[in-house]
Amino acid sequence: MKTYFSALACTAALFVFQPGLASARDLTIVAWGGAGQEAQRAAFFGPYTKETGKAILEDQTPLLAKVRSMVESGNITWDVLDLESAEAMIGCEEGLFERLDWSQIDQSKYVEHVHSDCGYGLYTAGNILAYDGDRFPQDPPSSWADFFNTEKYPGKRGIWNTPKGALEVALMADGVPAGEIYQVLRTPQGIDRAFGRLDSIKSDILLWNSGAEFVSRLATGEYVMTYAWNGRISTTNDSDGKNFRIAWDAGYTYVTDQLVIVKGSPNKEQAMEYFKFLHDHPELQADYTKRTYYSSTSLASLDYLPAEVKEQLPLIPEHLKNAVPVDDEFWVENLDSLTERFNIWAAR
Repeated sequence: MKTYFSALACTAALFVFQPGLASARDLTIVAWGGAGQEAQRAAFFGPYTKETGKAILEDQTPLLAKVRSMVESGNITWDVLDLESAEAMIGCEEGLFERLDWSQIDQSKYVEHVHSDCGYGLYTAGNILAYDGDRFPQDPPSSWADFFNTEKYPGKRGIWNTPKGALEVALMADGVPAGEIYQVLRTPQGIDRAFGRLDSIKSDILLWNSGAEFVSRLATGEYVMTYAWNGRISTTNDSDGKNFRIAWDAGYTYVTDQLVIVKGSPNKEQAMEYFKFLHDHPELQADYTKRTYYSSTSLASLDYLPAEVKEQLPLIPEHLKNAVPVDDEFWVENLDSLTERFNIWAAR
């Protein structure tokens, strides 16, 4: 996962996946660096090059501001971007991305609601309730109501430093079913209700700004539980031997990262070929999931996953009954105003 609508700029190095194969305008894919991009390189880029003989160039940090400049100038140096679905929607509406040719891809082979006019849904992350199982050997928290119950479960709670996520879980804690969250949030009374619930435990809330931060603070016991991203919880268990647990039955939202093609890309056809390659190889999408614990959107990928991995994913049917996709339209319309109110609330 990455910071939502990140405005942070970074100087990204350009990587040639296989030196000697690349030319000046081989397909360039831009993601967010770190372990996530390493997983794409191992699961997708390498096998694509091996099968097709075509090199992939890599870059990092696909900010919309840079895409706007490219499209306006006509100097297109990026082809495929990895973006959260809300950013993909904004760019599509602005004419920054190509509309995809869905005749080449059977959408029935994917989880519902993960693709869009301009975006090929690649993977999904769950925004979940996590806790340290070693601290709760009996009667662990199992709902967002428990998260807000500081009498039964004393201690600090971690919440992402943004209204996106905080308001949804506050309403779930207040008894709103996951499927009705955004209907309630679209009313002034619903917004007030969510902030009121956050107020009820404000002195016990500690805000975090990155996955590394919430993992560290949960490990040290600074939090007794936290709002978290499922992949960071599971990969930390694997790498550090932790006993972090996810309360799937508490309910959660999930967000999809999509691949988009920059408008005017000279490699549009090859980009669609790459998407079709991913479509035709669910076993590679399963490999990505094994590396990250973020759910592939491909239903067929589940056939290549062991049970111990499946049970940690946000898109399996057993978990989806308690889940709702993040409403991109709601957040595109309301992020600025609710961030202003959230920041005022947090500073009090």
